[in-house]
Amino acid sequence: MKSKKLEPLAPDYFSSLLPEMATRATRAAVSRLGFSNPVLRRYLTELFSVSPGDYGCFVGQPVFEATFGWETADVTMDELGESLLTSDLIRALDKPGGASGDAYRFGKDAKPYAHQLAAWKLLGLPESQSVIVTSGTGSGKTECFMVPILDQLAREAKTAQAPLEGVQALFLYPLNALIQSQQERLHAWTAPFGGKVRYCLYNGNTPNTPLPGHKTAGVPNQVLDRKALRTSPPPILVTNATMLEYMLVRAQDAPILKKSQGKLQWVVLDEAHSYIGSQAAELALLLRRVLHAFGVKLGEVRFVATSATIGDPGGEAGTK
Repeated sequence: MKSKKLEPLAPDYFSSLLPEMATRATRAAVSRLGFSNPVLRRYLTELFSVSPGDYGCFVGQPVFEATFGWETADVTMDELGESLLTSDLIRALDKPGGASGDAYRFGKDAKPYAHQLAAWKLLGLPESQSVIVTSGTGSGKTECFMVPILDQLAREAKTAQAPLEGVQALFLYPLNALIQSQQERLHAWTAPFGGKVRYCLYNGNTPNTPLPGHKTAGVPNQVLDRKALRTSPPPILVTNATMLEYMLVRAQDAPILKKSQGKLQWVVLDEAHSYIGSQAAELALLLRRVLHAFGVKLGEVRFVATSATIGDPGGEAGTK
């Protein structure tokens, strides 16, 4: 049998990906270093923001790695509408909003991965269940928790006469760059609900009041500043451990907790492997304080941890 010759990729095939990768790596590094001096942060950002492959840039030549695909479920998203997911959410995933909506389309004729469906079934049970998702990069770990959370909020939004108020889902990320990376996905999937399902990216860069040029009317599903966050907390709050710590003790953030009393139902720890040693112990204590501050009990909250690098608990490391 004659083999088919593969056509080589164009030299500029990855040109659109490299600048984005370099920008995200720069944000992550500057955020991780934690320097508060704005001049130093600006200098480091400029130093790292050179063309991919040049000295100082975090992005070099592309590296290729062969991977195996993940097992898909024997059911489409549309078929799940009768049993597991609300039809409103399936329509929102099929026709997401925002400028980047097409990039995050989860078509109703698409089949989720088997591990995604397993997570949705567990997290969709009436009794609170906690889940650890460990799977390879690009295997859709975010959808494992994002879909059931949005499904719950979509059901509430269907009968709501006003935007849902009070934090119900708390997403914790170790880096500001990871917080920012969720903005497009959240915007695309919450836009179809017309502002009833909102989210806020709460970190050190969140302004106290609306910035000049902010068109809040055009993004009713995103809370853009701290004043708006305190006035009407959205059901989804994406933040980090440091900002969460501040929120528990600062008097100006007290309205967030007051208007969220008894409503917290989800705590998501993305990149869970980054919490080790004393940092993990501090986070565990912080989460205890969070439950108390939000007026909920342990059995009322679903905890989800995700990671691409946690080893097999039944393997060599897990048996020692």
